[in-house]
Amino acid sequence: MQPVSTAVLTPGALSAIITAMRPWQIVELALLLAPGLLLLWRVRTCRERGRRRPPAFSVIVPARNEESSLPFLLASLKRQSVKPAEILVVDDGSSDATGPIAARAGCRVLAAGRRPRGWLGKTWACWVGARSARHELLLFLDADTRLEPDGCGRMLAEKAAHGGVVTVQPWHQAGSAAEKLSSLLNIIAMAAINTFTAFGEALPPAGCFGPCILCSRTDYLRAGGHRAVRASVLEDIDLGRRFLAAGIAVHCFGGMRTIRFRMYPGGVPQQVEGWSKNMARGAAGSHPLVLVCLALWLSGLFSACFFAARWGGTGVPLAASEAGFFYLLYAAELLWMLKKTGNFGPLSALLYPLHLLFFLFVFLRSLVLTYVVRAVTWKGRLIPRPDQGG
Repeated sequence: MQPVSTAVLTPGALSAIITAMRPWQIVELALLLAPGLLLLWRVRTCRERGRRRPPAFSVIVPARNEESSLPFLLASLKRQSVKPAEILVVDDGSSDATGPIAARAGCRVLAAGRRPRGWLGKTWACWVGARSARHELLLFLDADTRLEPDGCGRMLAEKAAHGGVVTVQPWHQAGSAAEKLSSLLNIIAMAAINTFTAFGEALPPAGCFGPCILCSRTDYLRAGGHRAVRASVLEDIDLGRRFLAAGIAVHCFGGMRTIRFRMYPGGVPQQVEGWSKNMARGAAGSHPLVLVCLALWLSGLFSACFFAARWGGTGVPLAASEAGFFYLLYAAELLWMLKKTGNFGPLSALLYPLHLLFFLFVFLRSLVLTYVVRAVTWKGRLIPRPDQGG
């Protein structure tokens, strides 16, 4: 490249950088950006509900101290164009008003009761709910999810079209700037499931999305249900693998226009605790091709930050302009990816170094908790990690 007359990223400076690039440099830049494009190439969303009369289904909500989140979910279920035949809220030893709120909303409230040895709270609550449900179709929902008015109808349409299991990662509706620190973690969670990459159906799903799983009772019991993954912190991933091992297809979708959640409204401490409990082991379960793309993509983000910091204040016009140019390219790619996962805007993309540091801290913490301490904490409970999850 030839020197650029200014370090400021004016249109003229950008034009000069692009014009001066050699062909091999353009190829190199394309290769640096390619991993991000491959990771979230196409995020499938649930189709619109058809005219066919949908079957009756039971909604099962495992809930522990969810008095602040549960009312939003129950209100969204009442607004459904296709309403559930029953809603079961399984109260997993809550110390707040979770049970009374569900009862006042007209739900069947079940006390999870004393957990048998070897079970975790969520897996036990889901198993209790599944055994008590009155209908063949079971829709498991986390208490912090909220359905769009035709959410149930859309999921049932996909179930009718594909059979097997339909699982949806909710659209992340971050309510504060602090909650948006999870932006990169959302991308990784979506990419790590394997099915939204450019490799398409060539890669099998890594599992299910825990917040939203729709399946038949027959398939659920055939795969062993939550009983088969009773000690797993990653019960969604391991349950998905149980379905696949039983010859039951798993179909993954993004939640736009179907279901959303406000993931960790408690701020940074809750985000750190929530993501730390499963990030390290969850990433390790992805397909090797996806892991390579994730590693290359994250390396590119770190490199763009490094060069922007290294050359931004040196006064060297060429280096500073190039560093800023590459940084903005990565930010633009990141914004394209974030739009597929939640309400993350341009500011989240531009400030991604902060999000990158947050990701690094959470991932390292998760590694220590998973493989050194071998236990994590969630909602006031210490959860030991078994030698063989699921």
